[in-house]
Amino acid sequence: MNGSPSVSIAELLVRTATGDRVAFRSLYSAAGPKLFALTLRMMKSRDLAEDVLQEAFVKIWERSWQFDPLKGNGLAWLATLTRHCALDRLRRQPRGQVDFDGAIIEEIDSGHHLQGRAGEARDLYHCLGGLRDDYRNAVVMAYVNGLTHEELAVQLSKPVGTVKSWVRRSLQSLRRCLEA
Repeated sequence: MNGSPSVSIAELLVRTATGDRVAFRSLYSAAGPKLFALTLRMMKSRDLAEDVLQEAFVKIWERSWQFDPLKGNGLAWLATLTRHCALDRLRRQPRGQVDFDGAIIEEIDSGHHLQGRAGEARDLYHCLGGLRDDYRNAVVMAYVNGLTHEELAVQLSKPVGTVKSWVRRSLQSLRRCLEA
């Protein structure tokens, strides 16, 4: 198992759920760099990203029993849990505007670890690129930085109702684009 490419992240998660510390170390080696890249982009600070990654791996150790390999991809599960840790941290600190950067989508998309979902990230990037700038900024700030409608209104200097409409319309447009 020591870094063996034949052992999947899903299998390492299942083993971690049984308390297997060797599997957990292998899981960290296999997924840690990808998850760190995610936290670094979200936190925009190496120190904060390292803290969030550590917090995420503590939660991964504690919650690995919740992973069901029949319901999804192991790396996607890890990324979701890590993203939630980052969003929780971001909610506790002041935030700035997010630049629309496709680098993370390209990184995820280029990875062969998505197993059958390789085009989804590219499709999302394409669909986001088709949105008006104000709509795109609102939806990216809401879902990447985890801003509430009220926080978005302050950041964008717009009424709350306007921001809610932008996010709703963005999501509707993304759904139509992704279903096409």
